[in-house]
Amino acid sequence: MHPSETQNERALEAEKVSKCYPRGGDRHWALREVSLGLERGASLGLVGANGAGKSTLLRVLSGATPPSSGRYRTRGRVASLLELGAGFHPDFNARENVLMNGVLLGASRRAVRAATDAVLAFAELEHVAGEPLRTYSSGMAMRLGFAAALSVEPEVLLLDEVFAVGDLVFQKKCVDRLHAFRERGGTLVFASHSLYDLRQMCDRALWLDAGRVMEAGDAAAVTNAYAAWAGSGGGRGTDPRLAPSEPAGAEPAVTAIEVRDAHGVPVEVLASGSDVEIAIWFRNPRPGAALQLGLTLTRQDGTLAAGLGTHLSSADEGRSTLRGARGQVRLRLPRLALLAGTFTVTAHLFDERGVHRWHERVHDSTLRVTNDSREVGLVRLAHRWSQQEEERAA
Repeated sequence: MHPSETQNERALEAEKVSKCYPRGGDRHWALREVSLGLERGASLGLVGANGAGKSTLLRVLSGATPPSSGRYRTRGRVASLLELGAGFHPDFNARENVLMNGVLLGASRRAVRAATDAVLAFAELEHVAGEPLRTYSSGMAMRLGFAAALSVEPEVLLLDEVFAVGDLVFQKKCVDRLHAFRERGGTLVFASHSLYDLRQMCDRALWLDAGRVMEAGDAAAVTNAYAAWAGSGGGRGTDPRLAPSEPAGAEPAVTAIEVRDAHGVPVEVLASGSDVEIAIWFRNPRPGAALQLGLTLTRQDGTLAAGLGTHLSSADEGRSTLRGARGQVRLRLPRLALLAGTFTVTAHLFDERGVHRWHERVHDSTLRVTNDSREVGLVRLAHRWSQQEEERAA
């Protein structure tokens, strides 16, 4: 069904959509009977390994390619950013490409021209606005594409790994623009290998594998299920664990991490059940912007044991934001529940919403947890056994 169909009250709907491509003398099914529905103002994350069908589904929903079977509907103006520079002409300059892109999306020439200066300013391309697109780097083309897609004020926005290119400052601008888009009631479909981004940006998630829906539902539940599957060797895609990155001088960064015992002494070995304190130092060259801090403990086999964050905690647990040019945060873990194992301690510095990652730092030393009991597993759960005896039958 043509994407301009507007009879459905949902912003987006797909019913048993399949897509087949010829491959040699055979046929390759990139999608197999995918169904979904998304209300206006909602957001959906697409998760799965490379080749799972995420990009193909976005291309179908954008109208770039028709389904082989099934049908879909979208309501309102749809903008998409599926590939860097997609829809742009390499010999046109930035202004010409913005105009062409906006008109193709249904906006008037007058409206697009009025918004062009703002598009170029957001993309930080005013100085090369008259140069042909073929002279742009991939990052410049991505910035122009993102700014142009949102300039037409779409009701539905389809994005495919758009944050893979671009510096941290521009990524932060993109996150803020997407939040503003959602606050205005926009509907978002976002495919990414970053499970953290999907959890924070999306209400719901759809897990695809070999073109089929494996699981659909709450974003946290679906991404956690996918991470467990991928961590067990089922996934062929990007490792779902967070990868550390080096700090840039102009951006906020974690500068040091220290793990201490109950007496405040730095340690590398702790007994399970003992009290732990983790001190984290940070710097913020942008002191006017609030920050959030997260911490993950990952076992050596890649299993994520725990993830904590100031933005994820309740007020009783010390929910707060970080302010100031420099500071230290102390995280107390009473009666450490981890059982025996060696763990990597990683601190993550986020923006005020806890979505955009400014920086991640891995502690220089691993943390080895010892345990004298015969308990097995990852953590010790608080528990109590009870027993009730029944009288024997006569």
